[in-house]
Amino acid sequence: MGMFDTIYFDKPYLCPNCRAKIDSTQTKAFERTLTSFHVKDCISHAEEIRIVKEELFCNKCSEHIGQYVYLAVFRGILVGVGNSLQEARHMLDDMNLEKLILWYHDLYKKYDGEVRENGAVFRFLRNVVDWFEQGRHKKKRTKAKGLGDIPFLFDKEYLKGAKDPIEAIKKFLTAKQKGEKEADIF
Repeated sequence: MGMFDTIYFDKPYLCPNCRAKIDSTQTKAFERTLTSFHVKDCISHAEEIRIVKEELFCNKCSEHIGQYVYLAVFRGILVGVGNSLQEARHMLDDMNLEKLILWYHDLYKKYDGEVRENGAVFRFLRNVVDWFEQGRHKKKRTKAKGLGDIPFLFDKEYLKGAKDPIEAIKKFLTAKQKGEKEADIF
């Protein structure tokens, strides 16, 4: 099969054979980085305006079902998934500068959040290394805090009490997953 990207639909399609939900399609039409995309995501280069035709595949039946979807891409943004070429063309025709700018603002906000999250993960990993290399996990902690604790300020809850780096990483991941689940509720 090789490398591909996955496009998730706003509404799933139903397999005509087994009635299983088909919530995505795979495509080799873009960067092929094993990335997952949704409508309003930046999927390609800003100069790209095109429609990509993909046949739906049912994972339960393990076969193509003969139904196609049309991915509408305007200035690199996936603006929609249509059931027909005409519907996808309408999506492209419906785009305007104001809508595009608003979507770019949303994409930048998402990008900025991911940059911050990546920075927090790298900081945590550096702190794990420093914490265990300095032998802080073996030291008896007192209530008095010194300047040496400042680099660990944001990650101390994961490091304190951890016997080894794996335990600290597990605590960190558990907290992040809990935070993501709580964010999904709202």
